[in-house]
Amino acid sequence: MKSKNTHILLEINAKYKAAIDFLSNMIRKSPFKGKTFLAGGAVRDELMGLDPKDIDLVVELPQGGIKFAEYATKKMGNYKRGSNPVIFPKYGTAKFDLTGTWKGIKLDGVNIESVMTRSEEYSRGSRKPSVKPGTLKQDVERRDFTVNSLLKDLTTGEIKDLTGYGKSDLKKGIIKTPLNPDIIFTEDPLRMLRAIRFTVKYGWDLPMFMIKAIKNNSAKIKNISNERVREEFDKMIVSKRPKQAMRILKITGLLKYVMPELQSTMKVGQNIHHDEDVFNHIMKVVEKVPADVPKRLAALFHDIGKPTVKSIIDNEVHFYAHEKISADVAREVMKRLKYPNDIINKVTSIVSNHMKLKSTGKKGELATDKQLRKLKRNIGDHLEDLLDIMDADNSAHDPMSNMPDQITAIRKRLKILDKDKKSNKLPINGNDIIKLGVKPGPQIGVLLDKVQDAFDGNPKLTKQQALKIIKDNI
Repeated sequence: MKSKNTHILLEINAKYKAAIDFLSNMIRKSPFKGKTFLAGGAVRDELMGLDPKDIDLVVELPQGGIKFAEYATKKMGNYKRGSNPVIFPKYGTAKFDLTGTWKGIKLDGVNIESVMTRSEEYSRGSRKPSVKPGTLKQDVERRDFTVNSLLKDLTTGEIKDLTGYGKSDLKKGIIKTPLNPDIIFTEDPLRMLRAIRFTVKYGWDLPMFMIKAIKNNSAKIKNISNERVREEFDKMIVSKRPKQAMRILKITGLLKYVMPELQSTMKVGQNIHHDEDVFNHIMKVVEKVPADVPKRLAALFHDIGKPTVKSIIDNEVHFYAHEKISADVAREVMKRLKYPNDIINKVTSIVSNHMKLKSTGKKGELATDKQLRKLKRNIGDHLEDLLDIMDADNSAHDPMSNMPDQITAIRKRLKILDKDKKSNKLPINGNDIIKLGVKPGPQIGVLLDKVQDAFDGNPKLTKQQALKIIKDNI
């Protein structure tokens, strides 16, 4: 049985395929016949047997991208000056939305970007190029990688490989640049991260000359906004090969600019509970959790503070309070990379609590009901994510210290505790305390915390018992 998300994805894929067919039909009957090409990722994905995720067009005419966008929107009847298409005259680019139905499939919501064939020149230190009309070959040579330089003639369906390497590199699974990588990476240093991302996403090969070029240009990544760096980093950590991504970042020298805190965990030895250094343990946990950005970030950060707190007492290695330090490091790194506050708060909450059940036994048998209720209350909506991290962490230790069954048992107990609906609400509130003569202020919260602590241990606590606790502490 297919999930709802699967059905939505199939609908989106069908819509994009229909959109390309629709555009092809329009172009064959227009002045743009033989001059309009599907470019970049959509062509690559088609040759890989994958569905298109975006539609970028190249039009081999001066200001062709803008002219085609205006032609297409007027043809569809959804032309609106200033908003559809949206025009960027400096770059010869336009964006527009499709509308209507093609072969029974609604095209509304599909966004197209069209651009003229162009050549670009970058001023030193600037990511914004000066643009002028160019040939098809000049256009593909400015693209990031040969596998993304392929074109599909939307009039004939022919695939054009003007660099001579796109098809073969795609078949062999090789990431390399159409021109000298020093030129490509200088024009846009983010392409260094994209090279690594494509490598780990598809399991492709990054040749040594590319690795050396990235290493030689690695400092240029400082010229890229933290938001753009974060977007590429997120795609790496949710890939099937996040450890390989971090390794290549280290080898190429990029990691010290992107996340030096993670680099500091490499070769940091641990105690008898671990059979790997801090970095390799972290990456094992990352690979064990679902490919969800917040979860994988929590896994990545869960032990990142260990190098700071490592101590050796009586020949034994300790990492006291590493979860708190790791949460602090995580917050600092995520703020630097401009993560949204909701992700920062979620990840740091998980990291700071990931040790809460560590000492409760192989099957959590030492955890009290009070302890579980308190954990659930403190972590709130992030409980399942926290349990996923705990479970992955437990199974990534030395075989003698593994606890693969602990979280499964804990989850069963939490389900039983959930059946007691009364355990969610205290029998008194602040107004009840004020009626006892306590003035509004911080003391109300302190007193409620004492009642909450008692309530976690006994969810059948009555109002009278709660009031007695208040009276005993006034």
